[in-house]
Amino acid sequence: MKYRAHIFTFFLAFAMLIPSLSSAKENVDYTCYKRGVEIIYPYENAIFKIKKIFNNHPDKKKELVKFKQSFEKNFYGIPLYKEAGCSNARLSEYLECLISTDGKNCKIYYTQMRIVD
Repeated sequence: MKYRAHIFTFFLAFAMLIPSLSSAKENVDYTCYKRGVEIIYPYENAIFKIKKIFNNHPDKKKELVKFKQSFEKNFYGIPLYKEAGCSNARLSEYLECLISTDGKNCKIYYTQMRIVD
């Protein structure tokens, strides 16, 4: 009888531990998503404005790259994103995709930003 009580206690403790493990992962994913949004919206708006201003200008690509470098160096949200343990590779791919293309097919990187490298 004593043996059954120990087994029951073990399974009960394990069952209580499982939800806390899964909720911790959800919190990290949500944090990465939130930090990603804090970076993406200001970046997207600025990139689209630069593309509109330099629409037919030969220096358009140069201006976009210059802005991207400045943004990555100075924007306050990027260190917070990295400290949360979020995917730096996905963020870089997304930022580069917005510069290189019209931005319509870049959402694949955005949806994967919370996946840690």
